[in-house]
Amino acid sequence: MMKINVLALIIAMLLTICAHGVCYALEDPFGGPRPAEFREQIYDRQNEFEKLDVDGNGFLSFMEYNGTSRLFKDMDINKDRKLSPEEAKYMITFAQIPSGSFIMGANVPIRAFFEPATDGAPAHKVIISGFKMSATEITNAQYCMYLNSALKAGQIIVRLGDAGGIETRVYVPVPAYVVDGAPGTEFAGKIYTVLSPVTGLSHIQAENSPLLIPEHPLNQSWIRYNPELERFHVHPGFEDWPAAFIKWHGANAFAQYYGLSLPTEAEWEYVASGGQQYRFPTSDGTNDGQRSNYKCYNVMQEPFFRGADTPDEYVGFKMNVGSYPPNPYGVFDLAGNVWEWTIDWYSEDFYQYCVDNGIRINPVNLEGEEPPMDESVTVGPGQSLSHDARVCRGGSYNYHEPVTRTEFRFPVYPFIGNDHFGARVVLHD
Repeated sequence: MMKINVLALIIAMLLTICAHGVCYALEDPFGGPRPAEFREQIYDRQNEFEKLDVDGNGFLSFMEYNGTSRLFKDMDINKDRKLSPEEAKYMITFAQIPSGSFIMGANVPIRAFFEPATDGAPAHKVIISGFKMSATEITNAQYCMYLNSALKAGQIIVRLGDAGGIETRVYVPVPAYVVDGAPGTEFAGKIYTVLSPVTGLSHIQAENSPLLIPEHPLNQSWIRYNPELERFHVHPGFEDWPAAFIKWHGANAFAQYYGLSLPTEAEWEYVASGGQQYRFPTSDGTNDGQRSNYKCYNVMQEPFFRGADTPDEYVGFKMNVGSYPPNPYGVFDLAGNVWEWTIDWYSEDFYQYCVDNGIRINPVNLEGEEPPMDESVTVGPGQSLSHDARVCRGGSYNYHEPVTRTEFRFPVYPFIGNDHFGARVVLHD
């Protein structure tokens, strides 16, 4: 009986409540509250609303909003052709990215625990045309809006599936709603997202034990589905968390539905460099526990580990978008929180191909084949790719510092998408 009570106490200590843009941690009787978990959201969408409201009438017209007409239409709930602050409470805002050039890639390999090194070589000059990028990662509220709109439009179907398996490393049935592309659509039958009610296990074993350490209980999907109402909703308090469990097709379908696009690798890295060749895509080009949400545990099991998992810096889960300072372009969370899909297929020699063929303006790799979802595909840390993959960028809350480097490339099969995979979108004028 005593053991059960102790376990309940430990679980209670882990749980937090997120509301009004602030994550509140329960008092830790062994060391006091953890300050990082009290971080307030810096990103102020109401302030962005007021900037866009040029005529100052307290509403946004379509001409004032800097997004697309489809986004505007879905937010305009009462169909009066203007957005009130309440309707725009969770709107996507965009940062204007000017045209310019930068040095893409790096000649020095970056070591990561799942690969010997990345292949961002050779470093080469790239020219990028101006565009807009979403100021934050796509949030639960924004993706939920899309799901409801796409369901009504017949673009998706919802079925009861299983959240267990290789992505969570929980090999017991876990009933969960799965969203697929509807028959007749471009991505028919492709999984967009799994609304997982559980978190996964890490890749790390407990000390002196073969058992894997579980990730934080908050790392589940907070988007819910009500089959009776045929409606999606977000669990209260998690509207501004980055949408997770998003697979590549789910990210790309979202972008296309709203007249947007996933960024190219080159666009993403250009913005991440901050216009100043930043080594890390943060507010000042450096990275630590005060500039981005990453490295919640010692993933490389280093004996003298230094990073954001000391008692007063540990976070261990996703946080409201914009909880850390933006980069010089006004873009938040390019490092950490969730991995971000790009439009590119991965090729280890694509940079060399561009150099050899004089491709310098807006490069993008659209050559690749969809991998099968069967046992012929190798996945997991330390395994080489057996099929074509897409590219993710930026790292996530639970990955270590090297993968948050501006030039780091992470090849991922498009059907992968667990609790640390999300998206960011761009708008080409």
